[in-house]
Amino acid sequence: MGPMDGDDLTHVRVGLEEGADGAVMAYALNLPGCAAAGGSPESAIAAFERTLAGWFRFLAAAGEPVPPRDAEIEVAVDEWLRTDARIAAGETVALFAEDLRALSQADAEAGVRRLGDLRSRLLARVRRRPEALLDAETPGGMTARQVLEELARAQWWTLSRLGATPMAEVPEKTLARLDTAMALVVDRLTTLPDDARAQHLELDGEEWTARKVLRRLLWLEWTLGGAALTALTAVDAPA
Repeated sequence: MGPMDGDDLTHVRVGLEEGADGAVMAYALNLPGCAAAGGSPESAIAAFERTLAGWFRFLAAAGEPVPPRDAEIEVAVDEWLRTDARIAAGETVALFAEDLRALSQADAEAGVRRLGDLRSRLLARVRRRPEALLDAETPGGMTARQVLEELARAQWWTLSRLGATPMAEVPEKTLARLDTAMALVVDRLTTLPDDARAQHLELDGEEWTARKVLRRLLWLEWTLGGAALTALTAVDAPA
């Protein structure tokens, strides 16, 4: 699951999820985790293109191949689904045709590496700052700690869609919760039995596959991790 392989480096396949509220989420089908929302298909695609530029910067910093700066990137909509989700409120339930492909061991390991790169970027910033900054109020209304704890919770809930059982004991400290959730994600994704890699389940009215779980985990790490970094920037003490 390289960022995109071969000719795909400049061709990004997109899946659109249009919710019951009319808002739209655009997902990169061949760059799992890259997604953006808008109030219309046009605004979602525009937001997606901005997010894609950020993904390419992140991948380059992580040492992965990206298109040359002067390359023309083609963004093509491959699939358009309408769901009951309230996209503007952060809901998403879409299962794309791409999600139905069995998750290979190589793709699982590549996804785990990318999750690790995103988490390292986040923790490098968090651990350089006094813990008190995690509780400082931000213009967005949530503290960095609240965002980080939501990331750990959402990550574990998403992993449970693959049959993972609830944690017997949730660590008290925020960073310990993040570390525990990530360790469980790594263990589960890299040890999936063959039947689970291709399994198609319906849980609580939503369809799931291993590939969709990985896509959602990467999206959570990118969006909530990014929100935590934004919150820290808003309250950061002068260097």
